[in-house]
Parts: sequence; C-alpha cells; structure tokens
Amino acid sequence: MKDILNKLVLSALQDLLDERKLELEDYPINIRETKDKVHGDFSSNIALIIAKSLGLNSLDVAEAIASKIKISKEIKKIEVAAPGFINFFVKQTTHSEILDEIYAKKDKYGAVPNKKKLKVLIEYVSSNPTGPLHIGHGRGAIFGSVLANLLSFVGFKVDEEYYINDQGRQLDVLTLSVWLRYLIRHGIKIGMAKGTYQGVYVVEIAKYLDEKRIDAVPSSKEIITLEEEIKISIDEPGLDRLIALSKDLLGNKFKKIKTLALNAVMEGIKEDLKSCGVHHNKWFNETSLYKKNKNKNALVLDAINLLTSENLTYKKDAALWFKSTTFGDDKDRVLQRANGEYTYFASDIAYHKDKYNRDYDKIINVWGSDHHGYLPRVKAAISGMGLDIEKLEVSFIQFANLIRKGEKVSMSTRTGDFVTLSELIREASSDATRFFFINRKADQHLDFDLDLAKDQSKDNPLFYIQYAHARICSISKNSRSIDKNILDFSDINLSLLSQDKEIEIMKSLKQFPEVIRRSANSYEPHLLCYYLKDLAGLFHSYYNDEKILVDKDKDKTKSRLYLLESIKQVICNGLTILSIQAPESM
Repeated sequence: MKDILNKLVLSALQDLLDERKLELEDYPINIRETKDKVHGDFSSNIALIIAKSLGLNSLDVAEAIASKIKISKEIKKIEVAAPGFINFFVKQTTHSEILDEIYAKKDKYGAVPNKKKLKVLIEYVSSNPTGPLHIGHGRGAIFGSVLANLLSFVGFKVDEEYYINDQGRQLDVLTLSVWLRYLIRHGIKIGMAKGTYQGVYVVEIAKYLDEKRIDAVPSSKEIITLEEEIKISIDEPGLDRLIALSKDLLGNKFKKIKTLALNAVMEGIKEDLKSCGVHHNKWFNETSLYKKNKNKNALVLDAINLLTSENLTYKKDAALWFKSTTFGDDKDRVLQRANGEYTYFASDIAYHKDKYNRDYDKIINVWGSDHHGYLPRVKAAISGMGLDIEKLEVSFIQFANLIRKGEKVSMSTRTGDFVTLSELIREASSDATRFFFINRKADQHLDFDLDLAKDQSKDNPLFYIQYAHARICSISKNSRSIDKNILDFSDINLSLLSQDKEIEIMKSLKQFPEVIRRSANSYEPHLLCYYLKDLAGLFHSYYNDEKILVDKDKDKTKSRLYLLESIKQVICNGLTILSIQAPESM
C-alpha cells in the first residue's frame, strides 16, 4: 500500500510542479502509517518538505497536491490536516488482503527470494579456546546466529564461521594449568601458579591425561625445581619462565597435553553452542595460517609480503612494523617481534586476506565492545593490501551482566569464578537465553535478569509472545467442536473484520516484512523482538475484549479464526528466525 500511495503522491507532485513550470527535485516521499485513526491509515509530510522551496504556505501546498491525487480503488478518502499533512483513509478490504497473502505464503511470509545470490560470511564468538563459554560470550553467539538467520531469510547465502585461536601464549597457559592439576591429582603437593586457569573444567581435562595413558609425572628433582619456580612466578615474565620450564621438562608431552586440552575445550564449546541453537558451518584454525600453502609460503607470510611489496613495512628495534598510520591509525603496529614471533595482529591480517580470497560479497565480524580500538588497524591492513574496505562490516556487542535476585553476579574467567553458558541454559532454558540476549540493541549494555527469564507471566516478554501462539493453537483446536470444517477458509467473508482492533492487527501484520528487512539491513535483530511483543500485545487485548468463537454466527467466527491464524503464522515465522520454539501448548 505504501508503494501505491508513494506513486500517487509523486505523480500529483509532478503535475503540480509542471503546472508551475518548476523542475521536480529529488524530494523524499515518506509515507508513514498513522497511530491515531483520526488521521487516517497513512500520512505524507511532503508538503511540509517542499513548501519553503516553493515559497508557499505548507497547508496550501498540501491542498494543491491532494487535489491532484487520483483516487484509486484502495483509497476511501483523502484529508489535509494542519500544518500540511496529507492523510489517507484506505478501504477495509485493503487491510484484510494481507490475511490472504499470509495464508498463501505461510512460513515464507516476509522472506525475500535471492535474485542476486549474494554471499555473506559472518564470523562470530571466536572465544579463546582456554575454557568453556560464559555468558559474556553468549550474547555475541546469539547475535551472530540470529543475524545469520535474518540475512538468510531476506535472500543472502550465509556462512557462519568460528575462528579458533589455537596459536599463541594462551594455549601454553592452559597446557601448564592442566599439567599442574594433573600433578595435584597424582598426589604431588604443588600449588597452582598465579595467572594459570583455575576453573573446574581444568580439573576435568586433567583426568583425560590418565584416560589417554599420558605419563606426565616428572622426577622428584624436577618437581623440586618446579615448586621453586612456582613460588617466584608472581608476574607475567615469571609465568613465561614457568611455561618454558614445563616445555623443557615435558618435551613432546607438552604438545600432546596442549592438543588434548584444546580438543576437550573445543568439544565443550561446540556442545554449548549447539544447546542454544547456534550452528557454525565453518571452523577456521589460526594455526592453518602458519602452514605452508601451495605457494610454499604460510598465509601469514603471504599477507606480510604483500604489505612489504607496497612499501608498507619497515624494521625497527629488530621488529617488523606495519605503517598503519598511513591509513589513519593512531600508531604503527608490530607484525613480527624481535624474537621472530608473529603478533596476533599479523594473524588477523592473514585471516582477513583469506576471507577476501573466498569471494564473499559481504564480510561481517561480530566483536566484543572492547575491540573498538582494534578496528582502525584492521581496516588499515585491508586498505594496504588493496582490498575493498567497504566489503567489511563490524558489529560490536556490549558486555552482559547476569542479574540474580536483583544483584549482579561477579565473574572472573582466569580464576574460574564465572557462570558458564551451559549453566545459564540449564537454568533459564535455551529459548529464554536466546531471547533475552537479543532483546536489546547490541551496542547497549545488557542486564540479563535471570528471575524474569524464568517468570511465567506477562512481565516476561518471551512468555507473553509464546503464550499468544499457544493460546491461538488452543482456540483453533476448540473451534472444531463447533464445526469440524471451521478451519476450512476457502469461503470466508473478510468484510466482517471491520472493528478498530481487527484493523490495527492487520496493519501490524502487514508491517512484518518491513520489520524483517530493517532488522536485517541494519543488523538490529532486537527490532524483531520488539515487533513480536507488540503483536502479541494486540492479540491478547483483542482476545480479552472480543469473543472469538461467536455463538450462532459461523461466518464471524470463521473470519476471526482466519485473523488469528495469520497472527499465529507471523509469530511462528518471527520465533523461527530467532531459533525459538513456537509452542502449541503451555
């Protein structure tokens, strides 16, 4: 309907300007749905926009445009309101047409066919594989998952990728942590060094060493040396010395323990993601960037060589630097340290180059808000390699706090004092976890109210939405007691749906495709949550005020059931995009 009105207003405006011998500029014809029925169903403010340039009163311009609009079959009347709005009142049949469209398209209502077959890569979560996912990771995981669903629904071919940070110091710290727990498990009275991982999961991984028959108990003399080093390892350099000592004492077994620990953590991460409806179809290991490719170079070296060939690197203090200030970064960045080790930044450059090489039309990174400062250097590297910077987009996810009984739950990853994602799902359910993580704009702080998430009342927005779906299912089931063929909608009188609340619901149903498009285009899945809650509210209000199964009026009953079926379908479509159940009973 908006498109029809847009064309009518544009045509009338052209006629008005032709009459005055004026050129048609690129005026925005904004057609908006009205909130107050007194102002009709739709309204345009075009007269307010152009009145000044025409040197005329906006009300007079509105009257002039309205007089030239050709009344179509969908329009009942047009009114002009001060200070210059053009209000459109459409016929009831125009509203009810949406019900036939929903009934015909069903689970495809709101979707967009993929004509261009555009490909998108969304990389999200990518938590360091040093422990289980906690609620801080959960928000990014759910956001990425729902965004992927949205983009798929509007026609993109989407790949969801998890970048496994399996190259670097953090895995050495995990390996040391597991080994020390293993020694304690074998009765060796040795403490956990400061800076190592302390969670229960480390104890569980340590058990695997025995299951895999890995004998990692050192000699008495080596244990004494280890104990002495632990006592003085009170800072980062001390922890690095301890890691070096453990590598020396364990030899090849250090690598075996590292591999076992990495696999155990990643297996747990994949299970946690699966349990909350997150399904990556691609997994990328950072270590693959350091393996020789068909050009007999590692990917990280290919990327650095490309920057060097563009005269964008230099040596300083025996380290290799990237001239990122050339592209607006606040300082140049180290690619390779003096000891020959590559930096995390070097890995990220190579990884992004690999993403671009995979021929995606759009590349989306979902990062935590603490990575805001990292973006300029990544963009600098992409520009330096001659790649299209416009192809990369980054969504930043703000931190999430867990609130239990009105109090914030304190957490620390390194000490192991945190609530894991799996624990949250077990307590609040997968559906509630997904909804509450996505029910706020991603770049805003989120307080996850655990008590509200478990509450079964209208105060809980997810319960409110799911209950609307279940309630309609129950009504449909009970309707068969009136007539077993009552849900056969081949012959239905939609003109009976003329009450204000019925029209308001149909107008809301018509907005669903636009909400989906806006949510997908702006990367704002929370808009879908808001819409579903509002739609559920319209239904509950309508149900409380009107009798759906009308005695001795089969036609009215049938028309109202048809309306409810459309509400149910749209709620189901929305919840499906969120990967949340649409229950038939509650």
